[in-house]
Amino acid sequence: MRFSYTYRSSDGQRHTDEIEAESRDAAITAIHRELGVKPIKVMVASVSTTPTVSEAKDSKGTATKGTWRYLMAGGIFAAVLVSGTWWLLKMARREAPPDVPYQATTPQGTVTYTVAQPLPRQTIPGDRARIENACETTFQNSAERLLARFAEPGRPVPVLDGVKPTRAEFAVSLREPIRIASTDFTEVVDLKRIVTGLKREMRAYLAGGGTVEGYIAELEKRQRLEISYRENAHRRLREMLSKPKEAYDYWLKANAQLQAVGIFPLALPDALRAYQMSLGIDE
Repeated sequence: MRFSYTYRSSDGQRHTDEIEAESRDAAITAIHRELGVKPIKVMVASVSTTPTVSEAKDSKGTATKGTWRYLMAGGIFAAVLVSGTWWLLKMARREAPPDVPYQATTPQGTVTYTVAQPLPRQTIPGDRARIENACETTFQNSAERLLARFAEPGRPVPVLDGVKPTRAEFAVSLREPIRIASTDFTEVVDLKRIVTGLKREMRAYLAGGGTVEGYIAELEKRQRLEISYRENAHRRLREMLSKPKEAYDYWLKANAQLQAVGIFPLALPDALRAYQMSLGIDE
């Protein structure tokens, strides 16, 4: 707050000036401290608290600390205003969000595309040939084709014919969502959703300080471990076939454990089919 004050100098002359202070009492104290006089009259001159540089000069000709605070506040306000304007312009030019469904006309008719929601890794039921073909042909990005190889727990991962996605390809893959077409088979929908879940898991891994190579190594390690679980269960089942009852009970128990972690079950051995039929149970 700015105050106008009048005081009398030692030669008896009256003088009028202004001073910046938080209150009238603070202004009187400041006048007495700086001039060594007691003001005759002190009145509010202005409520403006933004002095010019020349007004804020002290006796040595340097700007006071308050001036720099005002200048800094003005600079911050200007920066916020500019950045806010830039953001608004950017939002105005922005296309529809990537998760908005859209339709496209194809020779087969109108197809609706929606963003795939993540699904945990699990066995995909349905046509195996269709699933394996989808791993090769469904994904345009080689990074997504690689991740698709790890979609089902415990499945051997075929070699990608020497294809090794670059970090740039992974960056594009993690940025762009996978879309499901209304014409996709159920197997393809499940595969796309699982790969979407793997991409989300990978983003979390990278955010925690990991690398692309490190994440793929973790996928390979997990897959090998899952494959070993199933192979060990299969080997033990074959060793028990001479005792149908024990073998059948183990087959049920092993499959329950495998399915609990998403690994596809063991097929019923031919040697146990007769025993199963004797129980009156259809496979």
